Amino acid sequence: MKISPALSGGLALLIGISWLSLATPAQQLRLRSNINPPCTRPDGTSTSYKFADIYADGNIAVQGTYSCRGVFIYDLTNPDAPLLASHYNPGNNIQFLEAIVVGNRGYFGSGNGAGVHIVDLSDPFNPQLLGTVDPTHGNGFSAIHEMVVEGNLLYENFNGFANKLIRVINISDPANPLFVREINPTEIRWVHAMHIRANRMFTSGWGNSSTRGRTEIYDISGIETNAPALLGFIEDPTGVTSGNRMHSSWSSEDGNYLYSARETNDGLGDVRTYDISNPAAPVIVDSISMTKLGINAVTPHNPVVSGNYLYVSWYQAGIQVFDISEPSEPKKIAEYDTYPDEFAPPSEEKKALIDDTFDLICGSESLQNLLPDTYDGNWAVYPLLGTDRILAGDMKNGLFVLDATNIGAQLKNRVSDFDGDLKTDFSRYTPSTGTWTIEFSASGEPFEFGFGLAGDKLVSADYDGDGVVDIAVWRPSDGVWYIRKSSDSGYDFRQFGLAGDIPVPGDYDADGKADIAVYRPSSGVWYIFQSTLGVRIVRWGLANDRPMAGDFEGDGKADLAVYRPATGIWYVLRSSSSIPLIFHFGVSTDKPLLADFDGDGKSDFSVYRPSEGNWYSINSSDLSLTVTRFGIPEDTPVPSDFDGDGKADIAVVRPSSGVWYMITSANSIFYARGFGNPGDVPSPSSRQP
Repeated sequence: MKISPALSGGLALLIGISWLSLATPAQQLRLRSNINPPCTRPDGTSTSYKFADIYADGNIAVQGTYSCRGVFIYDLTNPDAPLLASHYNPGNNIQFLEAIVVGNRGYFGSGNGAGVHIVDLSDPFNPQLLGTVDPTHGNGFSAIHEMVVEGNLLYENFNGFANKLIRVINISDPANPLFVREINPTEIRWVHAMHIRANRMFTSGWGNSSTRGRTEIYDISGIETNAPALLGFIEDPTGVTSGNRMHSSWSSEDGNYLYSARETNDGLGDVRTYDISNPAAPVIVDSISMTKLGINAVTPHNPVVSGNYLYVSWYQAGIQVFDISEPSEPKKIAEYDTYPDEFAPPSEEKKALIDDTFDLICGSESLQNLLPDTYDGNWAVYPLLGTDRILAGDMKNGLFVLDATNIGAQLKNRVSDFDGDLKTDFSRYTPSTGTWTIEFSASGEPFEFGFGLAGDKLVSADYDGDGVVDIAVWRPSDGVWYIRKSSDSGYDFRQFGLAGDIPVPGDYDADGKADIAVYRPSSGVWYIFQSTLGVRIVRWGLANDRPMAGDFEGDGKADLAVYRPATGIWYVLRSSSSIPLIFHFGVSTDKPLLADFDGDGKSDFSVYRPSEGNWYSINSSDLSLTVTRFGIPEDTPVPSDFDGDGKADIAVVRPSSGVWYMITSANSIFYARGFGNPGDVPSPSSRQP
């Protein structure tokens, strides 16, 4: 194997950012829906910091507010199209940080002096106040930061450092709440949150500048008649950092492990795993940091355990999901970023981005904000409705409903798999007749279909989300996308784009459906029509760049990527991080490739060098360099998964003869066959930039 100077330089650069590439690959969380109700501050001004906690039971979800007011109540009867049932907002000036629903009752905790409202949600479209817990009703707090409802008991803390007590109130009769007791923790400053499993309560202490925060473990058996017993506590084993800010925690299903999030604003926050099988002597066994994960966000916020999965709301990095089948060693398996804004320009810059010249790297100041230092993005996650209805509450973007049922399943083949068997089909398009010829790999049956004109661009992808690639073309002359849907053999015609644009379809919002999108070389702007989240406009690239929609971080979302032939540099705007990937790999005459050669769910940096017939690829799973001699200068590279093993096979089509040549990744077998004539366009080539 001989490595050229250009390639060796690229390898050195990639190793320099290996902390990004070596993070555990993530499988897809599929977006089902998003609802973002309008809201304003009491003074009528708009705000980005709108929403707070999320909670649900059955078909009712409730979302608290941060800078907005009231509680947003959703009907989840159809998770693919949730409805805003009502906005509970008495007086128009109550900040309800906390919102809980149990059965048909809502419990809404005010952060600014209105106590806890207990609300009848039998008709979520018409909520009715049943009673209030405050200083004159049940001796509750006037301002609540966190609360837990367990049976007939409400556990609540105060919204501020002035009081560290936890109050327990019987709410079996909402109109007449009864004070039960106060719990005075050994934590020195303030308890931020409580978590209860069975007869144990876990508190998360904040600490101060000189004393570490404490997470305490109590036995609360018979708490209405017996004082809780302190079984043990956890103190951060490292030095004091602003009290270490033990924010919140959640225990494993068997109660032997505790996952505790530290909330900081310096990038050092983490999720720590403690063995609490002996609560008198907890032992830290693992720590999950942003550096370890290769993500970019201010801090983790709230962890929640459901079965063998740990879900963490991680502000600007969205939801991070971990497999805790081995509870002492959480392994990242999925993510979904609810907050795409950290690297995006502010709204007032959008017109300038389209009209003005702009350097890709040194332009807008928004591109320089590499480390977020404010709290924004995914505030809360609620996974307890089942894996098909994971709820995420984003401070700016409202409620997201996600589907995690396919976590761990083999990713679908997005390249010319017209029968849904995970194998790329031999398929070609004849421009002179507008005819598609497909040989289905599952049955071997041939299929011919007239769909297109000379000059059309092939844009086959799974636009209806059924796991089968749809026949599709984009017509440059009128900017219309013509799509034949595999799910019902119906047709979808949509105008999107102008002459001179380059089509770049991909699943940009991770809802399982390909989105129509174009890249405009004249301005370097991407125009994306997301099938669930709507239109997105981003400037990323220059006139002669080669655009592609690859998934370079394995989150199920297409990233905006360009290859610059003049310099051999790749620029990738990742969908789940504000840190771009900038990587020198290739020379001016190379053909950039879009493929996953190592089967880890991530696009690999790869090029085909016609002058040598060599394929160069950096495997994202281990950063190894692979060089393979396969092809001649005239060949069209079509790397695709022809054998269905989840890895792209090295393959070329020879235009002069219509012969396809490949080496299968599953068993390294060389394969050649004639399929087509000179002038035909191989369908898998449409995936390549």
